[in-house]
Amino acid sequence: MIKKQYSICVSILKCQNVCELTTNLIRIQDTYKDNVSKKYVQELLKLCIHFDVMDAKFVSSSGVDIENIKTSKDFGMYADTHLMVKEPIEDGYIAKAIEYGSDDITIHYEIDKFESILDYLNDLKAKLAKEGRVLNIGVSIKPDTDVSKLLNYKDKFSKILIMSVEPGYGGQAYIEDTIYKIREAKKLFTDKSIQVDGGINDTNFIQNLEAGIDSFVIGSYITDYENLNDLYNKITKLNILNDIWTNEKSRNIEFDKKLLQVVPGGYGEKDKLIGINVPSVRTIANKWSKAINLDILNNFISSPYHECRQFAIFCLANTVISKMYSIDEIYEYYKKNIEYINNWDLTDDSAPNILGRYLFECLERNIKINIEISKYLDHDNLWVKRIGIVSQLFLVRKNILDLPLDVCKKMLYVKENLLQKAVGWVLREIYKKDNEIIIQFLKHNNSKKKIPSIILSYACEKMTKDQKDYIKNN
Repeated sequence: MIKKQYSICVSILKCQNVCELTTNLIRIQDTYKDNVSKKYVQELLKLCIHFDVMDAKFVSSSGVDIENIKTSKDFGMYADTHLMVKEPIEDGYIAKAIEYGSDDITIHYEIDKFESILDYLNDLKAKLAKEGRVLNIGVSIKPDTDVSKLLNYKDKFSKILIMSVEPGYGGQAYIEDTIYKIREAKKLFTDKSIQVDGGINDTNFIQNLEAGIDSFVIGSYITDYENLNDLYNKITKLNILNDIWTNEKSRNIEFDKKLLQVVPGGYGEKDKLIGINVPSVRTIANKWSKAINLDILNNFISSPYHECRQFAIFCLANTVISKMYSIDEIYEYYKKNIEYINNWDLTDDSAPNILGRYLFECLERNIKINIEISKYLDHDNLWVKRIGIVSQLFLVRKNILDLPLDVCKKMLYVKENLLQKAVGWVLREIYKKDNEIIIQFLKHNNSKKKIPSIILSYACEKMTKDQKDYIKNN
């Protein structure tokens, strides 16, 4: 299978955009190197530049000056040249693309003498290979062209560029039927890289990933940026999405649907699962925590996809991000988005490391926290209550037991199964720190009113038989 060169290519339609974009990418490296890994930012911003070269014949517009390919190569970028031209050989476009250092040349199926020009490119590719230079060949099709028409030429190219707008102009809306063409291309050309070009933004980006796209050409969504931070955020967000969707799908979807109640009538019925297992999500989060910011996380914490929200939680709880934001800032962001922390794994990954850590640091600063924790325990939402309970695990780990005991006492007779398990979990962890205090706590409260069996089961898991019998016998 042909390995794709780049997942995201920035489309350049105007000559001045080449210098402006490359200059600003360098400025981003200088701006962010003190906050995040300089090496990481440099790798992130080594983009593929997609040059839309037009002749005002094949399409009515004139695109970027082909000489600007040299500019991108001077900056060490990958040059992907899309020739929307009628006569690429006779008019010298192929020769110039090679001269200026293009790594990838794509021609249109719809041009005259298509096959002979494709053969010419293959001969040129073989000649360059002898000189130690790699040239990748692509074929592009317009929106009305059936992708199956390329089957007769499948041994002569490595990439199919599917136009999702009419070629020639930037800023057009994405043609929705393109999704079906991408799926068909993936079935017919299993060894080719499938690229899409036109109208791509952060919304349909995901739809195309789901369809199996390998590479994106993105123009105005990236190039129409407000400032350096906006440019950085857009590029980073798209790279993260690509990392998530192209990760190996090793999750047991059917099992996890039951576990997370992603079923009709279940508490997670509105969730969508991508299919990435938890360790993989955590690995991606560990990688991107070095360059993430809260603006970027907005796109993930509110996502309908479970793994995207999980990614956001792992990033928020990562110690790396605490170097960029105070715990107060992280906690305020967490509270603002708490409606999206709506399944037990999300609450359990976030509550101790965000709310729990916040409460601990408040205690360190002699700030009273009883009112704050009560807001969670008295809340109408099941998940908010669970967050309040599970957050106490952080305090227990720091050998602070009084508040966790008070929280458990307040929630000792809750009826909800998920809350009972949370209370039992906290009591079990306190038991590991102080056996006697939990034994007496359970004995005392169980003698007044029977503690729910689930709470006792969890709380007494590590106890001896004699200890369990002592608690249960009045």
